[in-house]
Parts: sequence; structure tokens; C-alpha cells
Amino acid sequence: MKKICLTSLFTLLFFALYSSSASAQGSSNNLYLKVDYFKAPSDQIGNYLHVEQELWKPVHQARLDSGIILGWSFYSTFVAEPDAAYNYIAVNVFDDFDKIDYFGLNEIVAEIYPEKDLSQFYEQTRATREVVRTEIWQINDIIIDDNMKLPIGNYITKNFFDSRGGSGDHEEMELDFWGGIHKVRVDQNILNSWAMYSLYYPAGDARHYTYSTVDYYENLSDLTIGAGLELARIAYPDASDEELNENFTRTSQSRSLYKAEIWKLLDSVGYD
Repeated sequence: MKKICLTSLFTLLFFALYSSSASAQGSSNNLYLKVDYFKAPSDQIGNYLHVEQELWKPVHQARLDSGIILGWSFYSTFVAEPDAAYNYIAVNVFDDFDKIDYFGLNEIVAEIYPEKDLSQFYEQTRATREVVRTEIWQINDIIIDDNMKLPIGNYITKNFFDSRGGSGDHEEMELDFWGGIHKVRVDQNILNSWAMYSLYYPAGDARHYTYSTVDYYENLSDLTIGAGLELARIAYPDASDEELNENFTRTSQSRSLYKAEIWKLLDSVGYD
């Protein structure tokens, strides 16, 4: 398994490797996620899934092949808040911020669908769903197996946290403490992978959350396996239960949980 540490835009962060001979630190690269939240009305879901998976997936594959994106994944909300504003989510991964804004999209669509009128193609998409909002996230850290390129899983828990008003220790606790526990979970095949993301845009006080952690699972039943003291003892065999419980307390004091959702993976490119 490898642990990849990534830089912030403003501050170069160096994270210690977790104690494991199977861990390795990758190069410091900036990776960004463009996350689009969609609402497809019930009478358009079939049409929307056809548009996203049959028409747009080849476009995303071409974007991947040309180096514009590193990956694309498409999710439905499996468990979300009551009356959630969205029911589908598309995630594009970039290593170049300049390419986030539909870089070269018209040319790619025209090449794949030369018989289609561009305006009609886009209108066909717009007719099937509403774009609720778009967010840009920056990857702080990921924990994945050596045979994986990016974190992925059939199901994910998306945990939205707000670190404002906390102790300021949220990055230390998530990366330096919980990262070791998540590494054990990956080693034990409980998780496929794990990641921490900071919300880059939108910015300002209107945000409900400032960062997110994501647990990527292969099987839905793996979500029922807890991540507490027992796994912490494996991750940190030299630490006492008192020290471990102190870190659990520090974690609680460092941030608040705004909400947690379960998303189901429907399709992807770039993760093979």
C-alpha cells in the first residue's frame, strides 16, 4: 500500500510516513476535484443516465486520453439528507487548475459526435437534469493500494466537516492520527482507499463545511465495521489506551460533522 501526500496551494505540507514497511511517500503534486451535484427529476432519470453514461462517458474517456483529466467518476446518492437537493454527483480529477473549466470540450465533443449540432447536444443534456452546484476541492492526502491510481470504491461515505471554531488540529488529527487507522483498514481490506479533501471553492463564511474525508468501500457491508480503539491499537501498538482516547477527544474538538452521506458508484473512467 502506498500513501501519497500532496501540497496545499499556499503552504507546502510535509507529512510523516506512517510506520509500515509497505508505505511510501509520493511526489508533491497538486490535485483538484471538480464536483458537480445534479438533480434529475423522477421522470427524466432514465434519460439522464443514458446521457451521462452513453453520451458523456466517451467524452470523458477522450479527455482522459488527452491528459485533461486524471479520472471521472459518477455517483448516485444511496443515503443522503432528507429532501436532498441532488441525487447524482460527477467528480472530475485534475492536476492542472487551468484545465478545470471545460478545457477543449467543444473540440472533443465535435470529434466524437461529428454528426451532432453542439448546441443541441448540450441542450439534450440540460433537459435531463439541473446543475445544483459545483465545488472545487483540493486533495490533502490519499491512502491507496499500490495497484491503484486514485481512490475509488463501489460505495463511499462522504463526510462533510467544518473546522471553523475547532481547535485547529483537524489536519494533524485526520492525517497523522486517523491516517494510521485508515491504513490499517486498507491493509485489512475493510477500505479500498481513503482521502482527505479541503474545499477550495466556494469560499467564505457562507460555506457549511470546510473539508471532507471519504471512505471508499468495495462492499456495502464493510461500512458496518467500526474504526475505533481496536484498530487504533493495531495502528499504534506502542501507545496506551489513554493516549489513544486522548487523540479521539482531540479529533472531536478539532471539527464538527456537518453531514455524512453514502454514494454509490455508477460509472467511471481512469481508475483501471
